[in-house]
Amino acid sequence: MAKKFLLEIQPEPALYTFLGISCHLKDYRLSYLINQKLGYLLIKKEDLVTRSYNLKNVAGFSFYQYNDEDNYCFCFLLSNRSEEFILVPEMKQVDFMMIIEGEIRNSRKEQILKHIRSIPNVLTSFEIQVPAIKNHASLLSDLEMHVSFINRIEKLMYLPKVVVGVI
Repeated sequence: MAKKFLLEIQPEPALYTFLGISCHLKDYRLSYLINQKLGYLLIKKEDLVTRSYNLKNVAGFSFYQYNDEDNYCFCFLLSNRSEEFILVPEMKQVDFMMIIEGEIRNSRKEQILKHIRSIPNVLTSFEIQVPAIKNHASLLSDLEMHVSFINRIEKLMYLPKVVVGVI
């Protein structure tokens, strides 16, 4: 009888940096001030809709996106709170998370944190260690699917319109 070997192949994950932000600002105000301080262009996108831990409730979380072409990375500003749910319950003190996809130098990360801390009404900002988030794999999966969906919709919006005429 032939032996069966199962190989568990997992793709190498992209590099992610999680920054926690605690503040008393609305999402649009925080994104505006981050844009001012860091020279970013965080743009409001469709809310990230995900299920809670008990898989019964669905909630939407505010979502902003910026493509940092100078540093070859993508920045996402994500609310940790919806009307009635918390996205990452282990981080109840965090109001927003800035997720940076791509490699980032420690000096650049410290510079970003310093600028965020200098924003009025921001209580603190700090790096979140990925293992501290229990559901980080599903959060990153939801994030990637959401960004893929947004990019697909935006690409469809800018397709040239075909004009069909009568000859």
